[in-house]
Amino acid sequence: MKQNPHTIATGVMRRARRTAGVIGVASLAALSACGYQPSLSEYRPVVDSYNTDMAAYEIDRAQCVNVGLQAQAEYERQQQAQRESNMTIGLIVGAIAGAAVGSVSGDAGDGAVVGGTMGALEGGLADTDYDPVTSPRKIVDRCMKNHGYELLSDLGKGM
Repeated sequence: MKQNPHTIATGVMRRARRTAGVIGVASLAALSACGYQPSLSEYRPVVDSYNTDMAAYEIDRAQCVNVGLQAQAEYERQQQAQRESNMTIGLIVGAIAGAAVGSVSGDAGDGAVVGGTMGALEGGLADTDYDPVTSPRKIVDRCMKNHGYELLSDLGKGM
């Protein structure tokens, strides 16, 4: 049975629009996840400046910030690896589920594309154990405590 070229073109265009819509939603969600993250090098644990040698504080703070920056780089590497793994799992599970749901209406291929895209998006945006703001700051705070400073701010909440 010969299909009408207009019907084929309409189906292709419909699939392209659906896929573009899913990609657009995925892009917006990914961009919204990227927010301002204050620089760790500007972080300052709160101490009582009246009872503290502030010149020594600055030297110790710089050393502790370097320790925090090293840990931050490793945390971010681990977080990226975890997100990539989550995306891969989401892509596979989403494609299988989408194909199964799509096969009911005769659009298993479209279902797999949409399901895989949504699964990868969900996996990529899933929470990880790492808090990019407070985790490195807590390391700086603990380091400053080890240097003998009494911190007045909560862990990771300095200025």
